Amino acid sequence: MIGIAEAIEIVIAAVHVQPQEEVGLGAAFGRVLAGAVVAPRDVPAFANSQMDGFAVRASDVRGAGREQPVRLRVSGTLAAGSAAELAVSTGCAVRIMTGAPIPRGADAVVRVEDTEGDGDQVAILVEAPPGQFVRPAGEDVRAGETVLERGRVIGEADVGLIASLGRPTVPVGVRPRVAILATGDELVPLGEPLGPGQIYNSNAYTLAAAVRRSGGEPVPFGIVRDDRDSLRAAYLAAARCDAILSTGGVSVGDFDYVKQIMDEIGLERRFWQVAQKPGKPITFAEQAGRLYFGLPGNPVSALVCFDLYVAPALRRSLGMREVFAPTAEVTMAESVATARGLTELVRCTLADENGRLVARPTGTQSSGALRSLSLADALVISPPGEAMLGRGERARALLVRDHRLAAAHPFATARPGA
Repeated sequence: MIGIAEAIEIVIAAVHVQPQEEVGLGAAFGRVLAGAVVAPRDVPAFANSQMDGFAVRASDVRGAGREQPVRLRVSGTLAAGSAAELAVSTGCAVRIMTGAPIPRGADAVVRVEDTEGDGDQVAILVEAPPGQFVRPAGEDVRAGETVLERGRVIGEADVGLIASLGRPTVPVGVRPRVAILATGDELVPLGEPLGPGQIYNSNAYTLAAAVRRSGGEPVPFGIVRDDRDSLRAAYLAAARCDAILSTGGVSVGDFDYVKQIMDEIGLERRFWQVAQKPGKPITFAEQAGRLYFGLPGNPVSALVCFDLYVAPALRRSLGMREVFAPTAEVTMAESVATARGLTELVRCTLADENGRLVARPTGTQSSGALRSLSLADALVISPPGEAMLGRGERARALLVRDHRLAAAHPFATARPGA
């Protein structure tokens, strides 16, 4: 049995980066950039007006005020999208709209609210220092600048930024295809009546959602019965995917065949059992660049193991640098007994109380109680060798509802100051 830190490092070391593909910008949101985005031009490409008003020479309106306005002749109008063919000479102004190019000779814009008059004369009621309400060329992006790094998940603003550069496509990592095999004679498809001793196949849906969240494409293989032939056939069929997740069958029961089947079909099993709770019986193997995860059947254990091992592996395969859940220091609101000899991950809610992040257990810590994980904001880490997280004690917590990610995992230093 190995520790969480070692298990994570074994998994990450086995990851191969996915190939890349070019996708249209309309389909790029949420994908991972497979190459840096470099600006081919300045954005904006020309100096333009921030306001509706009048383009002027700052020297012409020096000393202007409401009691002593400066009167200028209006020599033309520039709208957004028009060419800057007009020029501003001494004693003149050009009526200008937001986004329109600054005409030659002008170096400032006066808001329309700070003027009076219409037609071919305008009274300027305020001074306008050079550069006022002028967006210079390249204010946002300079030509040749790297604006988005490889490995970044493309967000809404990123899509707009890429569009502002005129790029219709971007290179992204091909989504890893992830097979999901739910094993167990007790499992029943949704919508069918339950018989004695049966449960619904919730793990397949939980893991499919988790795969999508982590950048992968889930490939459900349905329910696999607890017999060697069915499991072997399912594993062989799933080998067309980049990663394979099975749930159940990894413990020491009479019908727990996953480890045996992994060995029989020639997988290189890297570990079985990790000193953690929940999720101790997890198994990991690899073959020809494919990753095989034998996850526990209990729903909390399956999802916690996914977050610890599978999600970082999928993200790393897409070229991401920050792949782990972020952490925060928390203070326990109440004492919780934990498993001595194992790293226990305690499901808790978080609340800001007088500047401290306070953690409260969500109730039962049973590995079958998925609602307790649904309610949780964090998994508070109780290191091995500890039998309790005491009330008022500080601890490190994995933030399971935070969309930010970290480059390093926290298990080498589970307690603050360790």
